[in-house]
Amino acid sequence: MKRFIALLTALCLLAALGVAAAESTDALTAAKDYLYMMYRAKPETTPSDYTVVGVVNIGGVEYQVDWTTDSDTIQVVRGEDKMVTIDLDEKNPEELQYVLTATISDADGNSQSVSFNHKVPAALILDAGMSYAEIVDIAYTLEDGLSLEETFRLYGTVVSIDTPWSDEYENITVTIQIGDLADQPIQCYRLAGEGAKDLAVGDDITVEGILTNYKGTIEFDQGCVLVGYGEHVSQKAILDAAYKLEDGVALTSPTVLRGEVVSIDTAWSDEYQNITVTIVCDGLTDQPIQCYRLAGEGAKDLAVGDDIAVAGVIKNYKGTIEFDQGCALVVPVESAIDARAAVSAYGLEVDLAMTESSTITGVITAIDTPWSDEYQNITVIMTVGGLADYPIMCYRLAGEGAQDLAIGDTITVSGIIKNYKGTIEFDQGCTLDAVVKAE
Repeated sequence: MKRFIALLTALCLLAALGVAAAESTDALTAAKDYLYMMYRAKPETTPSDYTVVGVVNIGGVEYQVDWTTDSDTIQVVRGEDKMVTIDLDEKNPEELQYVLTATISDADGNSQSVSFNHKVPAALILDAGMSYAEIVDIAYTLEDGLSLEETFRLYGTVVSIDTPWSDEYENITVTIQIGDLADQPIQCYRLAGEGAKDLAVGDDITVEGILTNYKGTIEFDQGCVLVGYGEHVSQKAILDAAYKLEDGVALTSPTVLRGEVVSIDTAWSDEYQNITVTIVCDGLTDQPIQCYRLAGEGAKDLAVGDDIAVAGVIKNYKGTIEFDQGCALVVPVESAIDARAAVSAYGLEVDLAMTESSTITGVITAIDTPWSDEYQNITVIMTVGGLADYPIMCYRLAGEGAQDLAIGDTITVSGIIKNYKGTIEFDQGCTLDAVVKAE
């Protein structure tokens, strides 16, 4: 009888263990199915780090999830918040296919796994100096649901008002065309900023934000900002480069920055005909630029709050990032973009040329070679933004109106800029796009 009772007890224990094991297996299966439902619809392409859950709760019981991949370049980092970061190499040169596996375990050592196929796209090496067209081309390579990580600016023309201005949400949605890229429009979704309320078709504007592919529409995502009417080139690349300079080192090429005067560091000197001020560009208050002994028309009357543009060489002087002595005001300030192109050309080595065509507006200060009826061209010298130290020769300039050019005329010229034996010039083949005769 005792033997029978013992056998019966053993059978009951086995049955109980079987039930417990079945329940445990069912819970693990439920946890696996839950994870699968969570992540099955996530994008296959993962261009940047992302997080996944480190535990799942089934029936009030937490089950740990261990994540692994089949790639040596991907790291799995468990955080204290029960989340796990999948740390990718965003600069990988080639597309990487990988399998992400989740293994769920219980207290008894039972486990189940579920896997997901992913890929890291080949890195988009983005250059802050890219042209607008290059930025648009990159944006149009984005897969649905993906975005560029960096903030960019684009300058274009409003071609449609997609959603009118909302007084409630303080934004508007418009579409812009960049240059001649009519087949690559960019929507500016819920665009905000000063002046956005009054936007109309035909306005030329600069917009800054994150570019994304939303269900096939290439757009600036919500949060984009109207920088202003007209063209406003981002200056962040110049500021970043300046703030990487070691003490005593200068940038290799002169440049132009436009910003707001935030302090008068040394008052105007009638004796030395200069002033020292500090400016902040694009609102980047953590990267101020001092303009040391700044000279030029209007420098005497500068005040805090003024919008100015400055040309010169930027250096690190004992920890202060500054335009070195010899810097000059660009006048008018609206010519800052053209002045930057002209001044930057002075960084060209002898006999080297820019790789792309430039268009610059300036004032003729000399007729170097008179108009030739035989060759149908003229050579003139112009200054941009009043910067006498950075003249640009327009060599054998041709085009409508070139025959009648005179000193003082304001001209717009397009072509390739080069350093010809020390002379910075528009090379032969440059064209006169527009002229405003001097009064």
